Amino acid sequence: MRVGVMHHYWLLLVLLCGTPVYGATLDITAEYNPATYEAGGAKFINTTPCLQFPAATGFWCSTTATVDTPQAVYFKADTRRKIKWGGDIRDGVHYIGFPGARDVILQKDGGGPSYNMKFIVTAVGTGTTLQLANNSRIPDDGDCSDSAVWSNGYSVFIFRDIKSHKQLIGGRCYGNNRMYENVDMVVYTVYLGYRLEAPNPLKMENGTYSGKLVFSMGSGKDFDLGNGSYGDTKLTVSFKVKVRHQIKVEFLPGSNKAQLQPPKGWLDWMYNGKNAPTLLQHRLPFRLWHSAPFTLALRCQYPWKAECALKDGKGRTVPLKTYYLHPNNTMELLTTDKKKFALSANAAPVVNDARAIQFQIDGGVVTEMMKYPGSRFTGDVTLIFDAAID
Repeated sequence: MRVGVMHHYWLLLVLLCGTPVYGATLDITAEYNPATYEAGGAKFINTTPCLQFPAATGFWCSTTATVDTPQAVYFKADTRRKIKWGGDIRDGVHYIGFPGARDVILQKDGGGPSYNMKFIVTAVGTGTTLQLANNSRIPDDGDCSDSAVWSNGYSVFIFRDIKSHKQLIGGRCYGNNRMYENVDMVVYTVYLGYRLEAPNPLKMENGTYSGKLVFSMGSGKDFDLGNGSYGDTKLTVSFKVKVRHQIKVEFLPGSNKAQLQPPKGWLDWMYNGKNAPTLLQHRLPFRLWHSAPFTLALRCQYPWKAECALKDGKGRTVPLKTYYLHPNNTMELLTTDKKKFALSANAAPVVNDARAIQFQIDGGVVTEMMKYPGSRFTGDVTLIFDAAID
């Protein structure tokens, strides 16, 4: 008898999409792979396209990583001002005030639990157009680490890391260069490095969660680009979080074939004619990982009502019992209808636990089969494991 296995993998998708509110918008995407069997456990993966702008290798774009690793994005702005020397630091060629960490409430659509996610700015920068643009040094006298300046001849680009102790509380980064005194400038791009402190997805119910953050832009606001006129006064970030848990099932090589026989083998019966078997069985071990409920059902080559059967070459058919063995060795009958298995309340995810499927034929059925020596009863049974998605 051959045994097939099907198991489905589900992903969590985090979609942070900007909604126009007479201001700038920001789109961030991430994918949640709640695979307890992976190194490091469940992780949100940041899948936001890292579009290189400007086209300067290594300027600000970084590779895709988990959301707790800083990543960079940019959004369009329209702030116009004149550079001044020796007065207010907000009139320098480089000025940006940034907010501290923000919590966004993720509410389950249709009602249900809510969770907090924290958005933390880790780097800031700007792209500006101004006369005499070049790579001359612009110091950073604020809450960022100093870095190089890059220019393409008509724009100056700056992207600087925020000092770690300022990332949670906010601050400002600024600098000036006298060569730009009295020059008009336009800030047309704002760069943000960020990371997310996500809720523990293993404790989240399956479903879709929504939330939104709105940041103000302007003098003395959340994002302050210096003294000037602001075309955009808000930055809106919308969050859409979908939770889909996974399951992994691992069988040993060769597990696609199962041979049923008496618990103590055939020898006593074959050689002594004693202890006629009343039970034929095969136990199929496997390893299981899951962090949410899953279902298990049968697909049968030869159906027997809601169960499976075996058939010999002459068309004789016998019912086959298929059981799921729990860790305490209790058995649960499987059928072609989905059987749901869930974690107990407040239980930890199942990680690499031993489980088994038991196939058996018993009682009078075995006695009847013994009347046909030399017969070979076969059939295919497919075990369908599936994450129980709400």
